[in-house]
Amino acid sequence: DMTETKNQKVLTGNILSFDFGERRVGVAIGNNITNNIHPLETIEASKKIDRYSKIESLLETWKPTQLIVGYPLNDDGSQSRMSSLAKKFGKKLKNKFNIPVHFVDERFSSSEAELRLKALEKNLKKRKHIIDQVAAMIILDSYFESGKNSDALSL
Repeated sequence: DMTETKNQKVLTGNILSFDFGERRVGVAIGNNITNNIHPLETIEASKKIDRYSKIESLLETWKPTQLIVGYPLNDDGSQSRMSSLAKKFGKKLKNKFNIPVHFVDERFSSSEAELRLKALEKNLKKRKHIIDQVAAMIILDSYFESGKNSDALSL
């Protein structure tokens, strides 16, 4: 619908979100036209090169217009070691694939993921594997709710 989108500079289309972890990266996909969000994949790769080649094939498949990375802060809002690792990860994505990257404060995403999972009542074996994807979904959800990056850091 042209009337709504005419004066918005928001890129429409698929958005991939990442819940960054040193061992696992959860990935979710959303669409900022429908605001639908789905779990996509948990990337388990001990080698960085494998991690980025898996991400590359996801990007080729889904052709996202932007990427969202969860930005982990301590409860008091201060930066942690994970904050700088997540920021490095986001910068690498931006430089390697040349797609806009936004960071979203994910302080509450993992605990919220646990709560949502309990509500979904997945069996325990599956839970660990899907929790990163659910966290990535929640990161994308809070991106949508924050009015598309009003307070998100952008690269």
